Amino acid sequence: MDEIVELLRQHDGFLIAGHRDPDGDSLGSSLALGLALEQMGKRVVVVSADPLFAAYMRLPASERITVSTIAPAGYPVVVLMECNEVARSGIEGLEERLVVNIDHHANNPEFGDVNWVDPSVAAVGVMVYRLLQALEVDITPAIATHLYVAILTDTGSFRYSNTDADAFRVCAELVDRGVEVSAVAEAIYEDVSRDKLRLLGVALASLTIDPDGRVAWMVLQHEILASSPGKPDTEGIVNQAKAIEGVSVAALFKEVEPQSYRVSLRSDGTVDVAAIAAGFGGGGHPRAAGCMVTGSVDEAKATILSTVRAALVKAEESASP
Repeated sequence: MDEIVELLRQHDGFLIAGHRDPDGDSLGSSLALGLALEQMGKRVVVVSADPLFAAYMRLPASERITVSTIAPAGYPVVVLMECNEVARSGIEGLEERLVVNIDHHANNPEFGDVNWVDPSVAAVGVMVYRLLQALEVDITPAIATHLYVAILTDTGSFRYSNTDADAFRVCAELVDRGVEVSAVAEAIYEDVSRDKLRLLGVALASLTIDPDGRVAWMVLQHEILASSPGKPDTEGIVNQAKAIEGVSVAALFKEVEPQSYRVSLRSDGTVDVAAIAAGFGGGGHPRAAGCMVTGSVDEAKATILSTVRAALVKAEESASP
């Protein structure tokens, strides 16, 4: 962190980006750092390769996000949040720039010119909060809100196993700095679009569970996603399958392009879905991960589900006395 503090003080132009399909942690951390650097008099652009989900567009300064897959010129330093490689950002034209890699995923290969990877923290938002404290910037209500959203969403509203005392401590300090907790909760969780409910209904209609009840999966085909009036909001849908009694691993197959599936995986901790996703070029956390697979829907399901079932068998064998 100290090396990044000095780098941020010394340089002027910064491009900040998270991963494709930005979630609350990558987006909130990016906006918080961007606002803080502007406060320091720096030139900053926050870029996302994909549009924001509607819930995040209700947050302060969300209009500052530049949606583009091409990096604008004039920003020699790139700060990537929650990416396991430069390509994970989905942004082209980052070559020949100084890359700062900030992440909390254990499988991050430290690809940047400067790397800060800490799997012990609940969210990158916690790391950015510590970074801004070291920079001695004013953590305004807007900055605090973005960091709070980062931690809130990446801990599943403080339900996931990565939730720790430090996450609660940081959030308490952020609330002291002006976060309106009820307003954030309403924006993120309660103002649900009709289209998201439509997608949830289609996904639940496709729900399939293995005979032993351990694996559950849902599918959203390309034509269904393409019929959404804006960016299809599927965030959290996979958790509906994971919440079923007895289910150890849940999967959501989203056909983002014909014959191309983005797979979201959730686990109760019996198996490490981050390791499964890594086998297909993806990554994440042991209980929440994702990857891409190609082929027909039957091929995509066979590829992922066979790997999941094999992991469950191996876990059961390891647990046997």
